[in-house]
Amino acid sequence: MANLSIAPAQPSQAPELGRICYEAFQDISDRHGFPTDFPSVEFARMILGMLIGSEDYYSIAALQDGRPVGSNYLSIRDEVGGVGPVSVDVQAQGNGVGRMLMEDVLNYARQNGMERVRLMQDSFNMASLSLYASLGFDTKEPVALMVPRAAAHPDESVRPLSPDDLPAIEELSRDIYKVSRRDAVAAAPQMGITPLVKESRGRLAGYLVPGIIGHGVAQTEEEMLALIGEAARRSAPREVEVFCPLTEGSLFRKLIAAGSRVAKVMNLMAYGPYEAPDGVWLPSVAY
Repeated sequence: MANLSIAPAQPSQAPELGRICYEAFQDISDRHGFPTDFPSVEFARMILGMLIGSEDYYSIAALQDGRPVGSNYLSIRDEVGGVGPVSVDVQAQGNGVGRMLMEDVLNYARQNGMERVRLMQDSFNMASLSLYASLGFDTKEPVALMVPRAAAHPDESVRPLSPDDLPAIEELSRDIYKVSRRDAVAAAPQMGITPLVKESRGRLAGYLVPGIIGHGVAQTEEEMLALIGEAARRSAPREVEVFCPLTEGSLFRKLIAAGSRVAKVMNLMAYGPYEAPDGVWLPSVAY
């Protein structure tokens, strides 16, 4: 495409970038018979406006003759960069816009010493799978996006996060996830999300940030199931969607037995060093 450029995304562009994002995700999801990740254009505009306004994200827009035709985002709050959502106007797809957006965030990561970059890719989207692989991303985990069933009764061992929990959360995430996700957990309340923690015998045994932008780790599968069930009991179903790695077969079977249903399968992809988590873990839509 002629006169195509990449520039920092501006708050004033959020309404148009939100429309582009919503329509792009709806188009690919509708073509394959899956629900879109963005239930409305208003929701997409709210999410992108929040990312553009956050110092925790590197936000860029693709411009065609000065008009937005796509955008991409890179979380920079933790030691691993999480890409997305990346979207290109339906009418502008197939012209290299997505590649330019991805190359720009990878260049930013390299220039700022961020060796590890990850993303979540829809398994049915062959174009994005090929693009990410050609840029150096490797598929590490097949992951099921699941809508859990609420627990039948309250669990008194599960409670909302307090700031005093953050040191234990950092320890848990480093032990299980192999990287600290403390900052992502600490930032969740600013986004209107209430992380939950599970206590067992006077210690923090697990935590969960509900929703597709959240994640969680736990010492045991039963503790993770308790966190998920209680989160679903407290919220609307789509607010508590979780990603279960399909390599964690026992946890996946227990979620199915507890009434969770699979919405779709995605691929966790990594650029740069990757150390597989060791224990019970749930990734986010970023990593």
